[in-house]
Amino acid sequence: MVVKRQVLVPLGVLAVAIVLWRWPFGGPEPVVELESDVQLCAENLRVIHAALVEYERRTGHAPRGAGVAFLAELVASGVLEDTPASRARLTCPGPGSSAPRANARWSEPDSLGEGDTAYAARDAQRFPLAKFPSGGSELEPLVACDGARGLNHAGCINLLQSDGSVVTLELAALSARGLLAPGATTIQVGPDSPVPELRKLVRP
Repeated sequence: MVVKRQVLVPLGVLAVAIVLWRWPFGGPEPVVELESDVQLCAENLRVIHAALVEYERRTGHAPRGAGVAFLAELVASGVLEDTPASRARLTCPGPGSSAPRANARWSEPDSLGEGDTAYAARDAQRFPLAKFPSGGSELEPLVACDGARGLNHAGCINLLQSDGSVVTLELAALSARGLLAPGATTIQVGPDSPVPELRKLVRP
């Protein structure tokens, strides 16, 4: 009887401890939040960078188009397939963007326009990439969310750089640096952008 008590008492204490540990004192356990559109956008940009690296490996140079044509060369060259999944990767998934046109011909860069991507891309005609991929102090901007038509995300846009890194440019931080006018609600991309990193990109 003594042996049974020596076994049962610790087991009872352990059971109470487990119940108290699992008891939802602070409400239900938090649900893991799904990736935000900013994170999904950053993943798109990393896929684009990997495709750019493969394009350079096959051709010996980076794409030479401008804006949407810069991105479309990835499809026209066969590095990316012209599929709905690829088209979804070639546009920002933010709430300010629209779904890619189902009949867009990404294999024909000249047929594409403003509605086919919510990314602004490198103007490689005016600013050819002398070395790609590049890193260190030689980072070059490649692709960014098209802020000119309104922010694709809440208060920020993503910028893909030539080393594959993705930088999130926040409206508040750019305003604090004096790069944006007080009360600005968008981050302009293109030759007239107040943000130096974005001047080598062009809208679709």
